[in-house]
Amino acid sequence: MAKLRLLVTVKVAKETALRPGAVIEVKDPEDEQAASLVTRGFARWVKAGDAADVEELPLDRIIAAIGKLDPANAKHFKGGKPDLKALGELLAADITADQRDRAWAALQG
Repeated sequence: MAKLRLLVTVKVAKETALRPGAVIEVKDPEDEQAASLVTRGFARWVKAGDAADVEELPLDRIIAAIGKLDPANAKHFKGGKPDLKALGELLAADITADQRDRAWAALQG
């Protein structure tokens, strides 16, 4: 069994997509579809010991996404900070509170 970490959003069914950072298990490391994802730069093999390694989005991408949110929209800002779900939808990635807080602090000066 091998594991792949996705680097892009991959649509796996009509209404299902896997986001960047998702780790999927591949039964056969020689699987053609898995190898194709890696060859095209859409995924990378997870090596033993780095399964917990989470690739973070660059701070500037998170800052740019915050700039696209509407401060007057309660779904975009909660508790005075950008909403994690709204940011995740814009970036097509899971965003942690720490990532959001660092980007927010950088914007606040």
